[in-house]
Amino acid sequence: MSAAPAPSALGQALEKAIWELHQLEKIIELGAPSDERVIEKIEDFAQTLPALREAAEKCDDVEIPVELLRDVDQGKKPMGFMINQILAAGTVNETVKGKANVYREFAEALKGKLDGGEKKAGAKRGKK
Repeated sequence: MSAAPAPSALGQALEKAIWELHQLEKIIELGAPSDERVIEKIEDFAQTLPALREAAEKCDDVEIPVELLRDVDQGKKPMGFMINQILAAGTVNETVKGKANVYREFAEALKGKLDGGEKKAGAKRGKK
């Protein structure tokens, strides 16, 4: 069994920011003993943001479909979105393949007619 890949700088920065945000949420949810504790956790979270921004800038541009973010926001699993997209692509591919096959057959038939027409025209010229 292979070892898990080393987490990227962006992944680590995301985990740290999410962890700090999670802790802040729990403190507020359970009723913070004081406002100072909440402010301290907000500051801890804010301190993670520069590292997150720096790590994100080092990454290539990544495009994330809005639908995926919406699904995650609604508590759905990202893998389900990916599976649905793959299945939809398969359906489109089947449709396109059918059209491509018809087009290929049409092009071959047309080429055959043109080749046959050229042979007949050449034969007529030879008879003169």
